[in-house]
Amino acid sequence: MMQNDKCYTIGYGGRTLDDLVKMLLDYNITNLVDIRRYPHSIFEEFDKESLQETLPKNGILYYHCEGVGGMRDTGYVEYMHTDEFAQSFSSLMDLITKTNLISQKIVLLCAEKNPKGCHRHYLSTKIEENNVEVIHLVDSGQTNLFMY
Repeated sequence: MMQNDKCYTIGYGGRTLDDLVKMLLDYNITNLVDIRRYPHSIFEEFDKESLQETLPKNGILYYHCEGVGGMRDTGYVEYMHTDEFAQSFSSLMDLITKTNLISQKIVLLCAEKNPKGCHRHYLSTKIEENNVEVIHLVDSGQTNLFMY
């Protein structure tokens, strides 16, 4: 079976909001899912409220999916075995599928620039197990496909 669905990931670390938006537009991203458990940052421009205001002005829909977010007391890998994670992951996969069905592009957002230093590493593996290609947006014009 061929993988047709795609999902991108990006971290805002080391970027300005303008840089992030430009990169998303360069890749024709239409949907952004904030996968931080706590969607706040020391950089207020990356707070949920700011993103909810800025992204739609650039034609990008904003979603928050805290149930797949990191910063868990038990550790992320352990958390992935909970019912809460399973329900949120199912909703995320539905959104990824629906977005791909209408030929739009979806990106998962977290703080860490490098996905290997972030819970996106584990989440991406789980997404790929469900026949979705994950592409990590690292720097403008540069992507990484990691083999986990």
